Parts: sequence; C-alpha cells; structure tokens
Amino acid sequence: MDLRFVAFNLIARDATSRTLLANHARYLEADGAPGDQALPCFVSWSWAVDERTPAPAGRELLTIRVHVSRDVPCPQDHLDGVCERLRVPLTAAGPSPCLTARCLTTSDAIADAHFGAFVRSSTWAIAAVQAESKVSSPTRRVPWSVWGGPDASGVLAGGVAALSQN
Repeated sequence: MDLRFVAFNLIARDATSRTLLANHARYLEADGAPGDQALPCFVSWSWAVDERTPAPAGRELLTIRVHVSRDVPCPQDHLDGVCERLRVPLTAAGPSPCLTARCLTTSDAIADAHFGAFVRSSTWAIAAVQAESKVSSPTRRVPWSVWGGPDASGVLAGGVAALSQN
C-alpha cells in the first residue's frame, strides 16, 4: 500500500483541504510573475522515511505546513482552524482504517518573509494498519454415522441431505 497516496486521498476528500493544496500549486506556478497576488491560505507538505530506532518498518513522516497571509484578519485563528481540518481526516477511524496517523509535533506560528505569511507545521507519523492475524477456529466436526440405508450410500451426516461419493 502506498501510504502517501492513501493520506492524500483522505485529506483531498474535503473540498476545502483540496482547495488549499491547489492554492499551493497555483502559488508555485505564479512565483515571481508580475501582478502576483498573495493567496490568503495554502497548505504544503513533504514526506520523509522515519529512520528513528523505535519506528516500525514502513512508517513515514508527513510534515504539513499551513501558510496564512499576514493580511488575513486573525491569522492565528485561521492557522488553528486549518490544522484541525487537516487533522480530522488523518485520525478518523472508519469501518476499516488502512493507516494510522499520530501527530508528533506542532510548531508555533512563525513569520515567513518569502511567502508573506504566518506558518505552522505539524509532523505526523503515518503507518499502515497492521493486519490482524486471523486465528483459525478449530474445525467443527459434523456428527455422522455410517450405516446402510435404502439408498445404499452408506453415509449419513446430520444436517446434510446427501453426500456425494464422487
């Protein structure tokens, strides 16, 4: 399973989160273009393999950065709201979850002169859900008896109309 693809799909199901990801792409396309207006909010992310000693094999680190323009009223509230909006799909446990996500760190808001925004980043440990090994239940034996009957099959089993000899 590709953890990156699954995590992206979980986040992109939300229309607002999808728009914030697209805003980052628009910003990168227009970087340095004349008349480029700063976007009020966008989200960027990066992946790294988790190489820490106690990390299970296959776990990856996802760093999500939320950028909110300095011109937005109450940028801290926007940062908090977007971070929460991104946390929900990563940590929601559905009927059959396929990944686990645990927030390791969340930074304070810092000013970023390059983007003209306040930025808050969160680092998440993302791993595939370990499949539970299905312990096979003991074989249940069907009670039966061997005897000669009128059909001459010689075998009758409780709850079974007839056993095939083929």
